[in-house]
Amino acid sequence: MEFLVPDYYPTFKCKASLCRNSCCEGWPVTFSMGDYFRLLSIDISPTTKECLDRALHLTAHPTEDEYAMILPRYDGKCPMHTRNGLCSIQAELNEDALPAVCRLYPRGIRKGEASCTNSCEAVIELLCRTEPLHFQRVAMTTSLKTAPRSYFFESCGRELEIRLWLIDIVQDRRFSLARRLRCLERAVHRIDEALTAKQTPQIGLLLSEKDIPISAVMPSKPKALQIICAVLERLDERSDNIKEYGKLALSRFMKDENHTQNRTQFLSTCPCWESWFENMLVNHMFFSQFPFQDRPVSLRDEVPALFSIYALLRFLMIGAGDGTMERLINIAAALFRLVDHTAFDRYVAVILREICKPEDTVHLLAV
Repeated sequence: MEFLVPDYYPTFKCKASLCRNSCCEGWPVTFSMGDYFRLLSIDISPTTKECLDRALHLTAHPTEDEYAMILPRYDGKCPMHTRNGLCSIQAELNEDALPAVCRLYPRGIRKGEASCTNSCEAVIELLCRTEPLHFQRVAMTTSLKTAPRSYFFESCGRELEIRLWLIDIVQDRRFSLARRLRCLERAVHRIDEALTAKQTPQIGLLLSEKDIPISAVMPSKPKALQIICAVLERLDERSDNIKEYGKLALSRFMKDENHTQNRTQFLSTCPCWESWFENMLVNHMFFSQFPFQDRPVSLRDEVPALFSIYALLRFLMIGAGDGTMERLINIAAALFRLVDHTAFDRYVAVILREICKPEDTVHLLAV
């Protein structure tokens, strides 16, 4: 079967024990009923078996696809990890003994598509390049079952075209990345109106447009910092994943909101930050099938979440960077673990509605 994939996908490899921050660190690993009962019956050493028995828990509301989970230890690490970072189950047996989610992650395989999530450190490193992401069709076979996806939107049969058109807008390097995201917002609003009204001819006209008009509003840096500080304060209530980076960035920006020294350091460390950010956002858009999320909201509600990701990347890297690319990669991976392992796009939209007007979210692009 042919799959549409990002260009890095065919050669992607897990870093295994070389990974500084495991993608499952700090999160429960949820898997199916079939995997649960298979794990209970695997033939492993008594020590590993005892550890596994203590780690296994049923979910609060078990379903066939999300039946059980392995909970992290007190320090956030998976209890099945050995000291060298490898999984003790895989070390004793092989990769096939792992739950499907552990074998698959960070890959996501859907009908006719496959990609990797940015919550993986290795993916973030692959995206750190000047060349834009390209998408290609490759022949692949997989025995892994993926859960069916719920749809709550009208696409007039042009969902993939619309998604790739929006990605093209973000990859249009004639403009700054912030301006491209403003174009994206306008494009999503217009396509949402056309889809809601089922205006099929209008959708075709929109998909042929190359230059998308934007509003005359100029994003404000003070307003951006005010919004992002309020967002971080509320995110800390939900996750520890970026808390320490956030505290450091907030303390530095409080001393100097322009943060000239750290901005200079950031640009010196990562002079091609715009192409890197573009690739991370595009990869996230493709993986999450932006803006067609599996929840009953309008397409335009997905834009504030994307703006927030851009703003948080800028804010945390400038404010919590230490002059090394390793640190910036760690920050990006930590942020995307929060984004991809939680309902980030759902609750950040709620947070933004509580702290600012819808038209004020554009200020996030001034960070």
